Amino acid sequence: MTDAGLRAEVLAIGDEIVHGQIADTNSGYIAGLLEPLGVDVQRFTTVSDDPDELESAIREACARSKLVIATGGLGPTEDDRTRDAAAACAGDELVFDQHVWDGIAERFKRVSRRLSASNRRQAERPASARVLENDWGTAPGFAVRIGDCEFFAFPGVPRELKPMLDQHLLPWVHEHSGQRAMAFARLQLIGPSESVLGEKLADLMHEHRNPRVGITASGGVLSVRIAAVGDSHDQAEAMCEETAELVRPIVRKWLVCEGAANLPEQCGARLLEHGVTMATAESCTGGMVGSLLTDLPGISASYLGGYVTYTGAAKTRDLGVPSDVIESHGEVSEEVTRAMVEGLIERTGADLGISVSGVAGPSGGTEEKPVGLVCFGLYAFGEIRTWASRIPPIDRGFIRRRAAAEAFSAVIRALDARP
Repeated sequence: MTDAGLRAEVLAIGDEIVHGQIADTNSGYIAGLLEPLGVDVQRFTTVSDDPDELESAIREACARSKLVIATGGLGPTEDDRTRDAAAACAGDELVFDQHVWDGIAERFKRVSRRLSASNRRQAERPASARVLENDWGTAPGFAVRIGDCEFFAFPGVPRELKPMLDQHLLPWVHEHSGQRAMAFARLQLIGPSESVLGEKLADLMHEHRNPRVGITASGGVLSVRIAAVGDSHDQAEAMCEETAELVRPIVRKWLVCEGAANLPEQCGARLLEHGVTMATAESCTGGMVGSLLTDLPGISASYLGGYVTYTGAAKTRDLGVPSDVIESHGEVSEEVTRAMVEGLIERTGADLGISVSGVAGPSGGTEEKPVGLVCFGLYAFGEIRTWASRIPPIDRGFIRRRAAAEAFSAVIRALDARP
């Protein structure tokens, strides 16, 4: 990566984080984004909205590091004090930026929201700062020099923060880190534990290897991340592909797809690309599969809808699952998920359908059907198959997320296998 490394810190700002009302997910995301770029993230700091505490945290972080990224405290209320504290640390006055204010007003107009006088705070910035436009929300960020450190302030809302990092932070990092061209690859897997996968890829995961190989676990999906540095982008891409060719035979039986997009996004893209319709029938996942699909713009062209049938009675009433099948085999069974997906296709006429029923816990498991047992039914282009998975019973949330991920992986594989 880089010879010296660009030392960085992340500040998560807000009383709600300090008091445990919400979890700080931004700091880890930022570190994960910067680590492949050779940035040495040394510290996370969580700090309240108290003006003295906030100013002290910014001064100390900027004295230690060459890059500090702060999230939060850019809203319109009196307790949003990141602008004030950063201005004090930079030796600046706060100034009102008319151009920023005009942009905020225009955004409120577009979404038919009433603009309040308090929103004027969001158009203030330290005098020497440059504005970081926010096309995803009302609070712009800013970047300002504090001593020898570049201080970036971003909104704390993840859906605004993440694209702003791509738009504003990453170009600065590329310019100032002395880094050569980079390329990335991501292989997404369902099945193995992180420890088992790590053992199989150990020879490719040496700390100083280029390309660097790492494993990330999220939502029941394991991602093999490959990051290469080369003298040109084409060279870096070629290096990534060479390593990916080494990884694929090792993980082939678990490999679902490749690319940066997550499983719902990949599933939705394939549905739309092939003009295929889909419907869902869910029990233990409680509509999670359908919800993740409907996060995607334009998916209404493919997703016909779904049923959440959480009880046996609902399965019979809404999907026509015979009550004697439930009595004979139990709600968590391949026989029931077959009947669920059959009823789903009869009612929707979709080209493809997925059904899910499982024991999410923490109670309700038996020796025969333990917590973590999830059954699936897949209808794909005239054929039905069913299967059962034993998902590690880490907790209820993990089982449900992992079940949803497996549903998406089955759909993706069916679409990729279509002639």
